[in-house]
Amino acid sequence: MGRLSNPPEATKILILQGSTTFNKHNVALCGATKQPIDDELVVPTEEEGRLSNPVQRRLTDANIGQLVEDYVGGLSVNALARRFGIHRTTVMNHLESRGVQRRRNVRKLSATKVALAAGRYANGLSLASVAKEFGVSEATLTREFHAAGIPIKPRRGWS
Repeated sequence: MGRLSNPPEATKILILQGSTTFNKHNVALCGATKQPIDDELVVPTEEEGRLSNPVQRRLTDANIGQLVEDYVGGLSVNALARRFGIHRTTVMNHLESRGVQRRRNVRKLSATKVALAAGRYANGLSLASVAKEFGVSEATLTREFHAAGIPIKPRRGWS
């Protein structure tokens, strides 16, 4: 048997796992060698590795209203997905169905913060340390500096 082949015993057990009558007697009848330990009906759960669709969460109208309100109030799509236990694309679909415009290209730093960061950068702090201080990535700070016309110093050690 090859490493990636399906042994017949395992295949037979997998076929039976979807059945509501999956027990050791049925496994023994199909000639499989692996058997459940007791006579009870064995229903594998998702935690045990059963291949199934994930549980779908249906939000009530009140929940969707709260989701929209939280989004308009400033929460991100990812934060809402975690809060409501749904996928981020589901959050976006709910927002779209309620006619809410998505926020795009939201600036991480205001013009005032960019000016403060530029001052610290001009005083000798590295781009990385200034970015960390303001809670943004180096790429975000670089983008903000470029937009504001602030030159980026070449990296040390590079010629």
